[in-house]
Amino acid sequence: MGASTETKLKREIGWFSAFSMGFGDVGADVFIGLGVVMLYAGGASFIAFAVTAIAYVAISLAYAELAPAYPYAGGVQVYALRSWNTLTSFIAGWAILLDYVLCSSLFATAAAGYFKYLVRGVEGVSLQLGSLTLGSLGLIAAAIVLLLVVINYFGIKYSAEMNAGIVAFGLAVEAIIVVVGFLTVFDPARFSSQLLIVGNPAPQEEVAYLPGLSIAESNFLYGLTIAMASYIGVESIAQAAEETRRPHRWIPRATILCAVMVPLFVLLFSSIALGTTDWRVIADAIQNPVAALVAHYPILGSELAILVSLTAIILCMVSSNTGIIGVSRLASSMGKLGLLPRWLYAIHARYGTPTRAIIFFGVIGILLALPGDIPLLASLYNFGASLSYIMLLLSLIILRNKEPMVYRPWKLRPTMHLAIRGRDYEIPLIGLIGLLIVSAIFILFMLLHPVGRVLGIAWMGVGVVAFYVYRRAVLKRPLRSVEEYALAVPAGYRMRLTVLVRPREDPETVREILRHSLDNRFSIKLLSIVDPELEEDVEEAFREAQENMEQIRRKVSSDGFEASAEVKIGHYDVLIGHEAESGDSDFIVLLVRRFEKVVLEKESLFESKMHSVLLKYPAKIMLLRKPS
Repeated sequence: MGASTETKLKREIGWFSAFSMGFGDVGADVFIGLGVVMLYAGGASFIAFAVTAIAYVAISLAYAELAPAYPYAGGVQVYALRSWNTLTSFIAGWAILLDYVLCSSLFATAAAGYFKYLVRGVEGVSLQLGSLTLGSLGLIAAAIVLLLVVINYFGIKYSAEMNAGIVAFGLAVEAIIVVVGFLTVFDPARFSSQLLIVGNPAPQEEVAYLPGLSIAESNFLYGLTIAMASYIGVESIAQAAEETRRPHRWIPRATILCAVMVPLFVLLFSSIALGTTDWRVIADAIQNPVAALVAHYPILGSELAILVSLTAIILCMVSSNTGIIGVSRLASSMGKLGLLPRWLYAIHARYGTPTRAIIFFGVIGILLALPGDIPLLASLYNFGASLSYIMLLLSLIILRNKEPMVYRPWKLRPTMHLAIRGRDYEIPLIGLIGLLIVSAIFILFMLLHPVGRVLGIAWMGVGVVAFYVYRRAVLKRPLRSVEEYALAVPAGYRMRLTVLVRPREDPETVREILRHSLDNRFSIKLLSIVDPELEEDVEEAFREAQENMEQIRRKVSSDGFEASAEVKIGHYDVLIGHEAESGDSDFIVLLVRRFEKVVLEKESLFESKMHSVLLKYPAKIMLLRKPS
């Protein structure tokens, strides 16, 4: 295939293309999830979507922090490696790998469902293979996956550009659906009355009903787990981190935009559906629920149904395409880290794509698409995602505390601080809330999805056994290794600076120097020294310095710096010497009028002391020039 293991992935993705990959993978979910969720959750599907939206926002913001800090293809399996070891990294990667394979199949099947809505003559098309009959839905879906495999083989640039154009069009169509729906047909009374119908009262054969709960209540909880599947896909942005230009800037922007846009449209669509028609109508149209919804619009209903079907086809194709991008990049990354055979890591010398991984998992996606079983694919889709999201949110918390000096271009806030055994631990509050919700959903999945539970555990079991054999027999390496850390080092580290500020220094001057000379990868400790040899009234100078330093700290913090302030009494040169030798700071920063004056002149006692510090600790001193 002309592949070379030395060839690297090309950086060809901009911020909107990155957003399009995330939105394309998740934004299309509503075109299939709306019907599947209502089939189980009934009129309370809006509540199911709202609860899982909270988890989605937490997951998105976790990726916004971690992906630019560790900008590697692989996403959660890279973060799990840095948090624990190769075994947990494999488990996280293998779980999300299942999702990506299913993503390509599930959304190709969804696209096929809307295609059947438009082209009525294809319902009877089938293929007989012995005793197995393949219907038109599966055959069309398999053809879509095959087409996308060919596109991805020749480069992500074409694939990403296709995504961006389609997503822009899709956003416009979704906005039209929302606006026309609310203006012409939405009935608040219908919406509020259906909201109280918690769960489908009719039994469903794929649900394992829980003792002590009614059929409707168990169905609602089952629908809650399916609603989570409606938000899966934002990790696609992280998977393409090695191919994204300026990842430290574009990945947080794209991910945060997804965290806003996706829940907004999902909640608006479910609101309109419940305020337009009976939830059973949408549930019955499981293959094309949004087309069935807009067909009830009194104005432009039939025209919009055609437009919606066309939009759903292309958006679901984008989502399927993103699954192929994700599975190939993830498998390639796992091959690079020694978690899967390195054969999958091969990058094509000409096209810059992991062609072997694309073909291998593309074939699996085609086979999964052929049966055309949407409920089964949606059920399995949730298993891998929930497990990997639990590990993602745990990694967010662990890495905050394990690698606090890693430079995070964007950081999730607010943060709780817990003091345990004399150490301060940072806990991102939104990440913790997301972890609790996703964990609860995963437990519900294991209780309510008998087929998904068996197949999901089987997938993980086969993977772990294969991983054990590969690591032990082929690589001769331990299962739980940390040697691979070196292959996924952070993009950068925070630098700790102690900035020396004279007791009566102008706060705005200090702020301007730091804002124009540094960026927020620097952690700043503002230190003011009241030297008895330089001050007549030490106590008064100390009080003035404290007030001044707090004012400076607030100004510097408002510019995005992590800043603290301290005032000490003692001899200037002695205290700076202690600061330099303590190892608490990477550099001591001196604010000077002219560089040459500090080096060559000693006009005053203060400058003499500064000069001696510079001579004694030349490798620890950084000079920043004050404005003229």
